[in-house]
Amino acid sequence: MFNYLINTVQRWDDRLIHRPAFQSIALAIQQSIPILAIDIYCRLVFKLILFPDALFANILKKYPIFPDTIVDHARFILSNLDIAVAMVFVIGLTYHYLTARGVKNTSLPIVTNFIATYILLFQKDQLPTYITIQYLLITILTLLSCATYYWLHKHFSATTSPFNLKYLLWSIIIISFNVMLHPIIQWPRLQTMFATLLSQNFFTSFLGLLLIAILAPFLFVLGFSIPPELTNNQTTLNTVISNLDAMLTHSISTLPFPENLYSIYGSFTLFGGIGNTLALNLLLLFAASKKYRRLAILAWLPSLFDNNFLLYAGIPIFLRPLMLIPMLLINIIGTLIAYLAVFLHFTQPVVFITPSGMPNVLLPTLASSTPIQSTIIAILIFCLSLLIYYPFTKRLMIEVPNEK
Repeated sequence: MFNYLINTVQRWDDRLIHRPAFQSIALAIQQSIPILAIDIYCRLVFKLILFPDALFANILKKYPIFPDTIVDHARFILSNLDIAVAMVFVIGLTYHYLTARGVKNTSLPIVTNFIATYILLFQKDQLPTYITIQYLLITILTLLSCATYYWLHKHFSATTSPFNLKYLLWSIIIISFNVMLHPIIQWPRLQTMFATLLSQNFFTSFLGLLLIAILAPFLFVLGFSIPPELTNNQTTLNTVISNLDAMLTHSISTLPFPENLYSIYGSFTLFGGIGNTLALNLLLLFAASKKYRRLAILAWLPSLFDNNFLLYAGIPIFLRPLMLIPMLLINIIGTLIAYLAVFLHFTQPVVFITPSGMPNVLLPTLASSTPIQSTIIAILIFCLSLLIYYPFTKRLMIEVPNEK
């Protein structure tokens, strides 16, 4: 049965990755890896050392380690690196898609998509962070833009200058469309709505937690911008705060919300990032392919600190059924095991808040009042993650059969 599932997923994956559009996407994502690696490692250094709530600052009990001016410059650098990653992807996707269609001069569509993406995602005097995971939005709009440009190129003389009035009018329309979309994309209340929704009591039930366990990998693999509450910020939710307050104030073992996003989903399904990708990274370290071994070495340290964007771009995980299915299985099984462990009182729920930047794999040990039992559950889930990822990574190696 399991082999049938893997074979079916492999067929879906093969149909997708051999499509010209997906090959253009994959090439564009992988071309962004060098600048993405710089972005990720800078972010890791700043997260561990430079920022006021950095891990080292918490360990040394020194706040802040560096002056505010240096921190502000660091945030500016990170924001611009995020911009560079998005723009390299847009430029690469535009170029590869159009050249595969036989368009030789891609200068105007590249400039147009560059400007349109900048207008869509960035606000005046406010540079965003972690825009690099908004791949679905950027990809759809870039492909639509390229498709309309290809239609123009096909229906007009190939000798027509790319800066002809018709093409310039197309450029204006594309940029104007993104200007109109900008207020919707940048709706400021959206994140607040997510936080309010995830604080509802429904997400302390098994069905609510299972829903999150299923939705998170889908959002991640499809390239949506993921709410921070589903990655590393569950401690801001009201249910988590109520548990901590009850523990510290009354010293009671019966908590108001023992099963919640922090104690179940956040503590046992985010080892290395969404889908316990630290296990995937570990398997790739011993892969037969040099390409994937190099990727695993490059991504190991960020994965250890719960940043799996290098794996996301390097495999790539984006839009791939071969990676989505094991992530879903791991999230569902991990959520079920953790829920039962807390519900049956084998372990006390994760309640305490660890220092910012602490690897998530240590959370069950450091933040539970029963660290030994919680560690046993974490090890069990991590080992199951390895077993689930293993057959899928073997299929992944089929893509590079001649590379050793």
